[in-house]
Amino acid sequence: MVTGVILAGGMSSRMGRDKATLPVRSQRLIDLVISHLRPCVDRLMVVGRADNVHEFVDLPVGALVTDIKPGCGPLMGIYTGLMHTETPLNLFVACDMPWVQARLIERLLGACRQDTGVVASLHPVEGVQPFPLVCHVEACRTIGGLLDRGECSVQALLRQPQARLMQIEEPALWRSFVNVNTLADYAKLDHETTLTPRY
Repeated sequence: MVTGVILAGGMSSRMGRDKATLPVRSQRLIDLVISHLRPCVDRLMVVGRADNVHEFVDLPVGALVTDIKPGCGPLMGIYTGLMHTETPLNLFVACDMPWVQARLIERLLGACRQDTGVVASLHPVEGVQPFPLVCHVEACRTIGGLLDRGECSVQALLRQPQARLMQIEEPALWRSFVNVNTLADYAKLDHETTLTPRY
């Protein structure tokens, strides 16, 4: 059993507005992300902020939660997701990653065990790709310890002994790592072909 967790609690400072609700043709960016994740997971969760979570009440997800402590970055979003999950394996994706592919997700999930509780990707040129990220629920203890010590970056989590980086050599899978961070990225998105229809 796998829960797909969409992190939508960031401040979107480079975009200048909430990225999750950006319109993409007939849907929003977060709708597009959900449509790619749904075939790969058993249930869905969205982790948002107290001031934006109301935007997602119409989403077909099993849980809609807010960061346990706001303003602590994506590591707090991961911790929040693990604190609310009901499954051993959990896939974390940012709300601005519209092209995550099932083949990459399957590979990351297959590498995640209790003794290898955190799995991310390694791009041969661009280096560590923290998302999509797979975490066993047992990683919650490690993440809680990092947050208690003031470590708020996902990179700190990926340096832990139980973390593993999967080398991703296939260029066809690299599109999975694309983020829509800026207005220029957003302008390109609308010109992409084969957008997934709204569920």
